[in-house]
Amino acid sequence: MPDEINVIPPLWIDGYAFGRAIMRGGEEPWKTPDDLGFFLRDLSQLLSLELVEVPVLPAILAWAEMQGVALASLDPRGMENLLADPGFRAVLGRGLDTASGALGGRPLALSLPGPGALAALFMDEDDIDEDVLDDLSLSLADLLRFLYRSGISVFRFVESDPRALAFFDPLTNVARHYEAASVLVVQGAASAEDASGFDLVYGAGGEGKVLDAVIWEGASNPPLTDNKSFTEVPADMVPETVLARLRQLGGQAA
Repeated sequence: MPDEINVIPPLWIDGYAFGRAIMRGGEEPWKTPDDLGFFLRDLSQLLSLELVEVPVLPAILAWAEMQGVALASLDPRGMENLLADPGFRAVLGRGLDTASGALGGRPLALSLPGPGALAALFMDEDDIDEDVLDDLSLSLADLLRFLYRSGISVFRFVESDPRALAFFDPLTNVARHYEAASVLVVQGAASAEDASGFDLVYGAGGEGKVLDAVIWEGASNPPLTDNKSFTEVPADMVPETVLARLRQLGGQAA
């Protein structure tokens, strides 16, 4: 297990959607990559984040929108071409560079959808087969190689399709090559019992726990210091409520 696993806090908070709503009025920060780093810096200060997450999925959605591409119109080759598009990669690279500069050396986590989660963006479930999952996994791995920067300590993946868990080897191999921690959040029908090659798995069957959104409404299930937890701040939460809940959680948010 790489040393980078130690930068993962007891409670990992994904506050990106929340920050986009309250700090940008819902406007996607990836549409102006020169400012992405300042957005992430301000968000990390607001939520007292020590590990700052840079999500790639919103960048995919923003690029498709700016290019006038309806995701539902794509086939697997079309998505592979989108991920490899030099213009798209230039936007990603610029955003990551500004994040590295604005955050002053803080450890970064890069989050991406798994191959099944990516396929679900543009394909019907019945049309997703092993060939699709394999090809998208290889495309995501190639994108990871392009995106890696020295400040990135963790790769975090999200997957809800149980079939896709057998196709993560290219992704976890990239993580090992760069000595970054490889983390998975399983959702839906996916289970950690079917996942391998990860340093930490949150969700059903995993050593880490996914906390429901109700935790931000005061539910009495704070994370335990010996059991890492993951939670996403709902985008529609009132900032004062979120900050008050963070104080109740004893400053474990990082």
